[in-house]
Amino acid sequence: MRNLAFLLLLFVSIHGFTQLPPKQAYPYDIRQIHSGHSLTDPLFGQPWPGQYVNLMTDVRGVWAGDDIGKSTIPGSPIFWRWDHDSTISPSARFDIADWELQIITEGIPIPGAQSSPVDLTDSYTYLSLYVNNAWQNGNMGNGTPTLLWTTWTSLDGTEGPWRPTLDEYEAYWEELMDYSNANRPAGATPVYIIPGHRMMRRIYDDIQLGQVPDITSIDELFGDNIHTNSLGDYAIAMIHYACIYNESPVGLPAQLMTNPPQGFQYPSPSLAHYIQTIVWEEVTNYDRTGITDSTSSVAEKENTSFLIHPNPASTVLHLSNVTDSDMNYSIYDYLGNTIQSGIGPEIDVSQLETGMYFIQVGESYEVFQKL
Repeated sequence: MRNLAFLLLLFVSIHGFTQLPPKQAYPYDIRQIHSGHSLTDPLFGQPWPGQYVNLMTDVRGVWAGDDIGKSTIPGSPIFWRWDHDSTISPSARFDIADWELQIITEGIPIPGAQSSPVDLTDSYTYLSLYVNNAWQNGNMGNGTPTLLWTTWTSLDGTEGPWRPTLDEYEAYWEELMDYSNANRPAGATPVYIIPGHRMMRRIYDDIQLGQVPDITSIDELFGDNIHTNSLGDYAIAMIHYACIYNESPVGLPAQLMTNPPQGFQYPSPSLAHYIQTIVWEEVTNYDRTGITDSTSSVAEKENTSFLIHPNPASTVLHLSNVTDSDMNYSIYDYLGNTIQSGIGPEIDVSQLETGMYFIQVGESYEVFQKL
């Protein structure tokens, strides 16, 4: 109980009751669709099937490509995708019933960000349409949550000086997240951010300090003014892994492609370790991801960890990644009082009052929100 008391104190002191609940860790086999443009495409190509798809195939031990959908239109802002999504297969708008997680990004430049005054109305409106459509119609009517993939502008300064613009655009990305969360359906899982902009900002700043192995200029992660090369694609794969599965990428392979084409660059072991390390630091030190540094690295992760879904939950909470002999659970309130105990994997939480709770299985704890 000392460990639980410590976790409760830490949770209350860090999160309070005004912030979003911690993000759920999704299972490796979650069916995910990625709506975007050419800054989404590195997950799937250069060359096909892409470093991220190959990574998840390696992690799962079976082909993962059928569970990771690409729904992109080159250069498209969200409003354009919404109006033309019938031309894409799979469609993040019309085929969302087949998918359990939606990852989406806005076009670059963000529509309205260059106007004076800044007007993000289109981005607010159409991101919210995607978020609400996914929750109301996704996953065969069971609700599909959304993550917002944030990106960067052109290195040539088309949208403004590159490094300062990363900071400027952060405010816009956060406004989009806040608007979508304020207007999401009752009971919908909050939108969280996959902070690509912070990852690039960190790498750029570390390059100036001479702290990035093998890299002396941010250009060395790009193939042109905005599109990443294979090294940048590797970083994109790492941050998606961290933000979708709530796991540190430290310890993942440096080489994610077999028989790549001539000119393909693998990160050196030292560069791969650097990217993995800073990705996890940026993800766990940005409250918009919903992830804290309470998850072990790949090399340290214990087989006894468990997953819960959905989170938040209103009626039934499901346990997964546990053996039949480990189905015993206990639920505690934020004061450490035992509220409920039983045997999973299905847990009826419909009688719990609205709020935050801890669930214990074995020696491990997770936090969930009761709606």
